Amino acid sequence: MYVVMYHYVRKIRNSRYPEIKGLEQSLFEEQLRFFIQHDFQFVTLQEVVQQPEHIGEKSVLLTFDDGYIDHYQTVFPILDRYGIQGVFSMPGKIIREKKVLDVNKIHFVLACADIREIKARLFSCLNYYRGAEFDFPSNQELYQKWGVANRFDSGDVIFVKRILQAELPEKLRNLITDEFFREFVTDHEAAFVDELYMNQDQIETMKKHGMEFGIHGYDHYWMNRLSEEELRLDIARALDVFDGIIDPQNWCCCYPYGSHSPMVIHAVKQLGAVSGLATETACYHPLEDDIYKIPRLDTNDFPPKSENYLTKGGVV
Repeated sequence: MYVVMYHYVRKIRNSRYPEIKGLEQSLFEEQLRFFIQHDFQFVTLQEVVQQPEHIGEKSVLLTFDDGYIDHYQTVFPILDRYGIQGVFSMPGKIIREKKVLDVNKIHFVLACADIREIKARLFSCLNYYRGAEFDFPSNQELYQKWGVANRFDSGDVIFVKRILQAELPEKLRNLITDEFFREFVTDHEAAFVDELYMNQDQIETMKKHGMEFGIHGYDHYWMNRLSEEELRLDIARALDVFDGIIDPQNWCCCYPYGSHSPMVIHAVKQLGAVSGLATETACYHPLEDDIYKIPRLDTNDFPPKSENYLTKGGVV
């Protein structure tokens, strides 16, 4: 079966942020029509968990990460019209603290400024802060290790993301990311939160209409970089935020950045998770594969963007 991963789904070209990496609304609808016209079977997460023997090779589960307002304004009405369930996973911090996640600050910095300018500013910041309080390798060493392109981003973009998402001490990551966000995007963070994310009322409306919600951590940390104690606290805080939306004994963990490990899986099982969404690029075989490591293909792996899904163990 195919589990498809989405993030931003909006009218991008004519928006305030035309360089944000996401899927145009019109292409999302076109993609759904492709699935329908080619006899793919939309399934629910409950069916995948409870009835794996009934899941066929051309089954499709749609998943949406990070809780963007796109998912309420754009995705939800379309799914509701077609009678399709989506699985939505949102960090609890957004609801509880009304703050823009660092990962999203980085997305919009990259969408608003030239990558060469951002990289130069980051090198300058690293040189400034490297010293007694913050100790980390040279710029050259960091870039050599992390400036490696993947199938979606250049080496420079990957470098900026990894340094500001994970590789620096958290205090310094937050400091630099906040500085860049104010400089390149906006210094009105509270207003940006309302513009970017769903709120509690919208989540409850979607739940009433049959949409499924999963846990995406509280702080959107790389879960495999936390201690078990830190991980359990992060998940407990997320479960508290989504009390009444998520069954505490029957929920799905969507690992931020796909960051799972044996310790992470053991912990989420003990805390009530019955499945886990990862980011490995492959089809999922319900009777063979680990339900706590469900791989996902990207929306860009399917028409009208591409036919990459056929090379990932797909069927015609």
